[in-house]
Amino acid sequence: MEEKFECPLLNKIIYDTDCYDINMVAGGFIKEEILEDKIDKEKALEVCSKCKYKPF
Repeated sequence: MEEKFECPLLNKIIYDTDCYDINMVAGGFIKEEILEDKIDKEKALEVCSKCKYKPF
């Protein structure tokens, strides 16, 4: 079952699967086109590394 939470990067409620995808894009493992929202990869690496919801 998917969980929802407030994403500090996007400042909106997202699913945990979206969080995973954001982290995979920021890390360069998958293409950015998979995301609905455009992200700044450097900012994502910084913000997501400190986030309590980071999936890994």
